[in-house]
Amino acid sequence: MNVKYLSYVPILLGALLLSGCLPSTTPPTPIAVHTESSLTSLPKWVYETSKDGKMGGVGISKPHINGKTAQRILAISRALDEIARQMGVEVSSIQKISTVGTSQSAQTNLESYSFQTTNGKVVTAKIQSFWEDKTTDELYVWMVVE
Repeated sequence: MNVKYLSYVPILLGALLLSGCLPSTTPPTPIAVHTESSLTSLPKWVYETSKDGKMGGVGISKPHINGKTAQRILAISRALDEIARQMGVEVSSIQKISTVGTSQSAQTNLESYSFQTTNGKVVTAKIQSFWEDKTTDELYVWMVVE
């Protein structure tokens, strides 16, 4: 190999590395947001949570790392928290997510705690309806006090 050509190698490598710093020509993918049309498709109970004079609440949860069941539990917990707040109950929620992994597997654990200082009040509610936004995969749950 000729020494003359070896002097071009660092220049070519530098040009190749710098080309990686150029801005992308493809625009970033948009984040799913609620559009005006998706807002009008929301169920009426999202905005009018009371039913027959009884207090109600809506819980909303985005897709959950632990699947649909965890997403549903979180939405229910948020609906109960909303009802408790309306009743004047002090609510504190804590979520603890821990992940343990090796080079071959991983395990994620979610612990969700909702502390309510009730002062003698008991918060019980019944699930009235579920609704999933197909655009954002958010799960909505509507609960009403029994």
